[in-house]
Amino acid sequence: MLEENIKEKDGKDHYQKTNLEDEELQSSLERKIVAVTWVKAVAQLYETITLSKLYTIDKDPIFQGKRDILSGMWIGTAGQISIAFHVSKQLFTSDKKDLLELQRKIVLSDSIQLVGNALALIGASEVIQEEIGDGEIFLS
Repeated sequence: MLEENIKEKDGKDHYQKTNLEDEELQSSLERKIVAVTWVKAVAQLYETITLSKLYTIDKDPIFQGKRDILSGMWIGTAGQISIAFHVSKQLFTSDKKDLLELQRKIVLSDSIQLVGNALALIGASEVIQEEIGDGEIFLS
């Protein structure tokens, strides 16, 4: 009987230890996801700023395709920053209702980013068409 009690206690301790390890691992992974999300946001912001500067010094006129690319990049960047902000807030929220609201905002932010990416894609297609229309060989 004593051996059974010891085995039962050891099993509970092992379960509690494993559960605590899982919670620590989950917390660590969540923090890493937040960090990576912010890295993506900062990198995307830097890319958008750099492309904007490049287009301002470009000798070719900025026509609609390039404007669409820039607009799409800025919209997508705003969406990515919003995602990072709301993902960060999730770390400090334990209330189920608040978590669901944050997840809804993340999905909305993803949608904003998607719209921006679609606009940039349309702009890139317009740039290709403009290059082909000018008689230049864009794709070789």
